[in-house]
Amino acid sequence: MSSINESIIELMYLTSKIGNPGDRVRVTEWIKKLSETATEPDVHPNLVEEYLDYLKLLLSSSPIYFVDPFKSYPPKQQRLVPLAESLGNSLANGCPYLPRSGPVKPILLHRSDDDTAVISVHQNQQGEVMCYMAVTPRT
Repeated sequence: MSSINESIIELMYLTSKIGNPGDRVRVTEWIKKLSETATEPDVHPNLVEEYLDYLKLLLSSSPIYFVDPFKSYPPKQQRLVPLAESLGNSLANGCPYLPRSGPVKPILLHRSDDDTAVISVHQNQQGEVMCYMAVTPRT
């Protein structure tokens, strides 16, 4: 498991390998937003770690394929929502018949020792549990 600072350093290294300058700038803005969010006193530690781990997985794949929320720039004035909520709302935006995710709280965050897999479990206000997993091979 890596710390937030180690993850940010690894992400900056991976970002330097992105060929498209626009993608590089967008990812750099995400890293900046996540590092700023990590220093806020009332932020749950798993919130930033989930985004960092997910971005690390995306940047470690070949070819790099950006998905929400990293297809766009990070929100400037609003706070980040848990990644599970963001991903759920991304799916709801693409499929109008799916309900939007409400506020969720983290229950579990686990990464593999080599940072190639992450699994997270969250619970929403209605008590429903959401789980997501991301895996990438190291090349």
